[in-house]
Amino acid sequence: MSDEYLSLHEAADLMRVSRFKLWRLVRDGKLAAHQSERDRREKLVRRADVEAIMRPRPLPIAPAKKAAA
Repeated sequence: MSDEYLSLHEAADLMRVSRFKLWRLVRDGKLAAHQSERDRREKLVRRADVEAIMRPRPLPIAPAKKAAA
């Protein structure tokens, strides 16, 4: 499987979020960014990582509290 990389702009468009939100995901360690060999200023993210973040996850359901008698 070859790694396909997206620019931050392309990844933000794919996720339908702002580039600012994408940078927060990178800053918080939820998405790994890589430096482009072509242009040192350009940051890239793996498409598989972006798709993994977009995948829906089930919410944890807290156990029901018992009513006080």
